[in-house]
Amino acid sequence: MNDYKEADFIAQVTVTNVESDFRLENEDLIEFDTSIIFKGSESKSLFIQQEVGNSSDNSKCRLFLKPGDELIVFAQLVNGAIITTPCHRNSFIYKDDPKFLLENKNLIGTLNTLSLFNEQIEASSINCSSLENDTDVINKVGKLNLAESDAYFGLYNIKFTEDNSISYVGVISPFNKEIDKKIRIMLIKKEWEECALNENRELLVAYFYHPASTYRKEYLSTY
Repeated sequence: MNDYKEADFIAQVTVTNVESDFRLENEDLIEFDTSIIFKGSESKSLFIQQEVGNSSDNSKCRLFLKPGDELIVFAQLVNGAIITTPCHRNSFIYKDDPKFLLENKNLIGTLNTLSLFNEQIEASSINCSSLENDTDVINKVGKLNLAESDAYFGLYNIKFTEDNSISYVGVISPFNKEIDKKIRIMLIKKEWEECALNENRELLVAYFYHPASTYRKEYLSTY
């Protein structure tokens, strides 16, 4: 959620041209066609500020792109220019690799959903120390049993009273009724430290579902 809220431009793009060291050394101009804009205004280009490191090829954190590459970009508006960095949450779209099809679908679906609530996300608080390193969510909620038609992302709003008690937990974008009920109960029972809230004392909490794999069990995270 932080990456989403802090970005000024999020889109699915196809690279059409790359000019290395365009304005400055290690700053590349990327021109592209846009498939979907999730956040921000129409654009045809952005700058990548490459990071130089100490590895054998001096590529601490670099994003090497070529015409035809398709990806989701997260960028910020700086002095009228759209700029991203390689280590930002930029994701390649691998349409020909079955391993990434579900991951691509989930990411695009999540961004489509978030884009419906841009104004509310901008106006609300999304940070709370009680959510950091909250790794036991799945243990509290239990097995999810998501159907193929269910979302892999849920968005909830929590209203706090002046004494930091919870007065309301609502569902903005659901997983499904059963899971949403479990998550609402878990949020109500949770021990909350004081959060940095807006004047409406509302906190938005997003949970992202990560399916089980060969190496890990399924889990929910706030990122």
